[in-house]
Amino acid sequence: MNKQPRSKTYRSRLPIFFGVLVGFAVVLSTGARAADGDGWYSPEQAAAGHVTFNSYCAQCHRPDLRGALGPALIGDAFLQTWLNRPLGDLFNFEHSKMPETNPGSVPDDKMWTITAYILQKNGFPAGSTPLSAQAESRLLVEPSRVQTANNTPVKP
Repeated sequence: MNKQPRSKTYRSRLPIFFGVLVGFAVVLSTGARAADGDGWYSPEQAAAGHVTFNSYCAQCHRPDLRGALGPALIGDAFLQTWLNRPLGDLFNFEHSKMPETNPGSVPDDKMWTITAYILQKNGFPAGSTPLSAQAESRLLVEPSRVQTANNTPVKP
């Protein structure tokens, strides 16, 4: 039986040990980034959505989303309608029914920014990834505390 000296065996396994150690570090750092990106939309997307909302939606829903000709898109009435439903339900409703004068005319990318803005105004948290069709099956679960973007409570 050809036995290697103990120190030689450890030295030959050293690269494997460091490879595993680096692998764990990568997994841990990726997990930290995933936790940071667990929000619904990126802040930049919601900001763009605000501008797009004002162009396409504010005439009926008012710039403050409290409703006029169209229903309020902020507060209890909105949340009671859309909570515990997939995000895709909200997006598909918006896309197929809005604007009322020309349903389906808003391009998908603009509708996603509008949706991000509406979620932001209803207290859904921002993350690092923009909202997209990849999130359609995600359930709209009530934020821990419904707030506007400036951290003031929403009043229905």
